[in-house]
Amino acid sequence: MNIKSLILGSAAALVAGGAAQAADLPVAEPVDYVKVCDAYGAGYFFLPGTDTCLKISGYVRTEARFNDADSRADEKFDIWARGQVNFDAKEETELGTLSSRVRIEGEDDGDISIAKAWLTLGGFYAGFLSSAGIVDYVGDMYGGDYDLGDTTVPQMGYNMALGNGVTATLGIANNKHLIGDLTPALDYAGQSLPTLVARLKVDQAWGSVSLGGIVSQARYADARYDNDVAYSVAAGGIFNLDMLSEGSEFGLNGFYTKGAMAWNGINDSSVMSDATLKGSEYELNELYGVSASLKYAFADNLWTVISGGYAEYDDQGASEDFDQWSASAELGYKPVKNLKVIAGIQYTDRDFERAASTADYDTWEGKLRLQRDF
Repeated sequence: MNIKSLILGSAAALVAGGAAQAADLPVAEPVDYVKVCDAYGAGYFFLPGTDTCLKISGYVRTEARFNDADSRADEKFDIWARGQVNFDAKEETELGTLSSRVRIEGEDDGDISIAKAWLTLGGFYAGFLSSAGIVDYVGDMYGGDYDLGDTTVPQMGYNMALGNGVTATLGIANNKHLIGDLTPALDYAGQSLPTLVARLKVDQAWGSVSLGGIVSQARYADARYDNDVAYSVAAGGIFNLDMLSEGSEFGLNGFYTKGAMAWNGINDSSVMSDATLKGSEYELNELYGVSASLKYAFADNLWTVISGGYAEYDDQGASEDFDQWSASAELGYKPVKNLKVIAGIQYTDRDFERAASTADYDTWEGKLRLQRDF
C-alpha cells in the first residue's frame, strides 16, 4: 500500500464516520420568520404562529410652555416630555374584524398609565376610550375647549354604518365624575344609572359633520339629595378647503350643557359645578360655547391654524356667572418625515358678572412643541 492509497482511504473513513454522526444529530425546526400583514395598512405584521396582525406606533413629544396666569410661586415656564405607545391588534373572524388597542402614556414626572384600552368586533366596541359623543375640531394645540370634549371613560356601545359615509353610534358609559375629574374630597352621590352616549356622523369628500350628545346623572356634593338628569349636546363640522390649497380646512362647532359640566372642554372645577343648592333643592347649572377654526396649508409640510371661541356659564346661585372668550394661533412645520415642530399662542379673557370668589382674569399662553411620530 503506498502513501497515496493510505491518505485516500483515511479520508473516506472520516467522511463515512462524519455522515453517520450527522445522521444521529437532531434536525433543526424551520425558522418562523415575522411576516408582513398588509390587510390593514402599513406597519402591521403577523404575530408568529397566529392569524393576529400587530402594529406598534406612537410618539415622543417635548414641549416648552409659558403661562402668564400662573403666579410667581408656580412655574410660569416649564419644559415637559411625554411618550406614547400604541399596540393595535387585528384579525378576521366569522363575526367580522376583531381588533383592540392599548395606549400607554408616560410623562417626565414618572407617571406611566394606560391612557386608552378597548376592543371592537364588527360594530361593537367596549373599553376605556374617548366618548362617542365628541365632535371633531381643527388644530393640534388649541380649539378643543369649546366643544363636548375628548372625554375618556369606560364604556360600551355599537357603531352602525348606514351607508354613504353615515355612521350612527349608541352606547352607555360611566359617569365622568367616577374617575376623579372634580375635587375628590367632595362626597358625590353614587352612580345608579349609566350615562347614555349617542352620535350621528357623516363623512364625505367635502369633510364631515357630527351631532352628538350625552344624558347623565348630575352628581351632587351631598349624597342625601337625589340625582337629577343632566345632558349635553354638540354639533359641528370640518370642511375641506382644497380650493384654497390642498390640506386647508375650516371647522365650526358649538355645544350646550345643563348639569353635565365634566363632559365639556371648559371644565374648571374651581368655579363650575353641575348644580347649585337653592333652599332645599339643587338646580342644574348651564354652559354653552361656540368656536371656529381655520387651517391654511402653505405646503404639505407647513401650515397655520387660527381659532376663536366664546362660552358662557350660568350658575343658578348667580355668584359665579361668567363669560369667556379666547383666540389662538398655531404655526406647524415638518422639517423631515414624522417630525412636527409647532409653535402656538393663546389669549383668554374671563369676566364674572358680579364680585365672585374668583376674580376676573385675562391671560396668554405660549407653547413650542416638538413631536416625533412613529
